[in-house]
Amino acid sequence: MNGSSASHRTFLALQRTMDSVNSAAEKCAGLFLLGMIVAVSISVFSRLLYTYTGISLSTPWAEELARFLMIGSVFIGGAVAAYHLRLIGVDVFVTIVPERIARWLRLLSHLLTLALALLLVWKSIRLIELGFKQWSPAMEMPMAYVYASMAIGCLLMCANTLTNAAKELLNVELPHRESAEMEEAMEIKNSVEGAL
Repeated sequence: MNGSSASHRTFLALQRTMDSVNSAAEKCAGLFLLGMIVAVSISVFSRLLYTYTGISLSTPWAEELARFLMIGSVFIGGAVAAYHLRLIGVDVFVTIVPERIARWLRLLSHLLTLALALLLVWKSIRLIELGFKQWSPAMEMPMAYVYASMAIGCLLMCANTLTNAAKELLNVELPHRESAEMEEAMEIKNSVEGAL
């Protein structure tokens, strides 16, 4: 029992650390997404400016930057989604079998996700090596920086998937917490009911 409680405490410490890391990663993915929106807006504005006024404002860097920021937001946001178990999956088998079997099926799915993430890390390292010899056409920067966002996102996905696998392996029951959107919806519902 003592060993079990020690492993439970260790897992909760790991969970708190991963909560902090994923909170920062979520903010980073959000900033990438915001930057992508700004870059696309600049590109669209320059085209409209040329169409309606004839003023040529060349912004090929904006389209390239938007693509690079989209790549970063996808990989880092995907890693955060893996942590919160929000990736698309088929869970029909998990829901129809008894909980003791469902737990092992969830563990198997985490291990398969981990294998995929490790493969992507290995491939991204190879791309980074090639990226130091390849430069982006508009921004003239090494493509290794773009490929690094893939490596960082996949490494974070590995850590998040290992955390979820450890939760299933240790059979740790965490307190159920509603998502921020659900909490906000409940607050709005309660305030509307209170007003009526």
